[in-house]
Formats: sequence, structure tokens, C-alpha cells
Amino acid sequence: MSAMEIPTPQQSLFSRINEFTKSIEILLDAGHSLSALIVLYTAVDIFGSTLRPETEPDTAGCYFKKWVDDYMIAGSQLPFVSDDLWGARCALLHTHTTSSKLSRAGKARELHYYRSYGRPVPPAMQTALGSLSPKGKQFLDLDAMHGAFVDGTRRFIVAIQRDPALEKRVLHHSRMLLGSWSSPA
Repeated sequence: MSAMEIPTPQQSLFSRINEFTKSIEILLDAGHSLSALIVLYTAVDIFGSTLRPETEPDTAGCYFKKWVDDYMIAGSQLPFVSDDLWGARCALLHTHTTSSKLSRAGKARELHYYRSYGRPVPPAMQTALGSLSPKGKQFLDLDAMHGAFVDGTRRFIVAIQRDPALEKRVLHHSRMLLGSWSSPA
């Protein structure tokens, strides 16, 4: 594409997805784990919002959870369900804690994060982490979560390319994303 060409809606969306994945990677590489989590949760929120019907102007938590279920959890070994991630997202973004309304009500586990840097978790840490799971706490390797997010974005792109109805809905909403070069229809 030359400098004067306007990107297609698909190119704009895929560029935005790439920007989020790279930003998260840069933050993790710099040791900014909480900032990386905030960007990751925000990206899932945005991508999930594109799943809503074209006639629906507002998004909701169900679209975040659908994106998590369909693209991020599918095919991963992550130890959480979409309700856990929604609760963790609410806790981090609203109060910068691990406790959310859902976790306090027992409807989601509190997610606590650690970095393994791709190495096996030491046995003593495994024991400590396992002892807290029955107490409604789940420890999550941030590197594995980031990997599942990146894999999820790939599955999302493939799904968009293979499903014309999904593509139409996603592109309808993505045209309105900040930084998109294409104008709304």
C-alpha cells in the first residue's frame, strides 16, 4: 500500500489489533505488568464490543465474555472462565484491586497474577498457589494469559475472514474506532 492509499476497513481493524498486541508486549518487556493488563483488558473490551448486533449502539459485559469464550479461552489451558476474567477486568479497571462485585458475591474467582517468563513454576510456588484456589482465588501466569490473548486475536482475524456475517458486523463497529481511517457508512 502506498503512502497515499487509504486502508480498507479490514486493514484498519487488523492494524489496530496488531497495535494492541505489540503495545502489551512492549509493556511486558519493560516490566510494566499492571499497565499491560489494563491494555489487554481494554483490547478485549473493544474487540468484544464489535460482536454486538449492528443495531445495538452500546456494548455490554456479555460481548466481552463472548470474545473471551470464543477466541481467548478456546484452545487454551488457562484456568479461568469468562466470568472470572470479567470480574478481574472490573476489579482492575474500576478499583485497581483484585476484588470485584462478582468475586465478593462468589460468582467469579479473584485473579492474582504472576510472571513465569516461560519457565516452569517452582514446586513450592505451585503448592502455595494451589492452596488458595479453594478460597476463591486463582493465580494466573501473565505470560500465558498474554499468549492466549495473542492466539485469540489470530483466531478472531481468521473468524472474520471466514464468516461474512461476522465480518460485516465487526467492520460496521470497527469503522467507528478511534484512529480508523475509513469513515462510517
